[in-house]
Amino acid sequence: MDIFIWSVLIFVSITVAVSIGTIRVLLMVRGKKLFSISIGFVEACIGIAAISKIIRDISGIYSILAYGAGFAAGLFVGMLISEKISKNVVSINIFSNGHYDKIENFLRENGYGVTSFHGNGKDGNLKILNVICKNTKIRELNTLICKVDPKAFIVTYKLENFRGGFVRNLR
Repeated sequence: MDIFIWSVLIFVSITVAVSIGTIRVLLMVRGKKLFSISIGFVEACIGIAAISKIIRDISGIYSILAYGAGFAAGLFVGMLISEKISKNVVSINIFSNGHYDKIENFLRENGYGVTSFHGNGKDGNLKILNVICKNTKIRELNTLICKVDPKAFIVTYKLENFRGGFVRNLR
């Protein structure tokens, strides 16, 4: 029973440590130094405590398996947390040879906000279409665009700071 309890404790502690590690990385990227340092301290303490138990009982395969499973579960939980606290919004520019109006209308019919502007390319004047959406919609958007113009050139940029405007399915 003792082995089972320690294995569960290792699993839970590593799951928590890896999950908060994801939050720490997101905070670091956003420039939240004090929060990320504090979370890093807690993360390291949890990890060291779990690893020291495994090292003391190195012959216990259950502890090692619990660590591996906890790490994998922590990655999964961390990804879920990341999706919830990060907006993951992208800006997509669409370049097409002569199918601009069809693509623009088709995307609008499917609920996407489209901004168009004119530019100059190597072959002369062109119309550039821009859509802002969650990154989970990129595949759907590509499918819709390719129905109209399979040769369209599509460029995606991740957006960090924005305010206002129309973004489909964004709360």
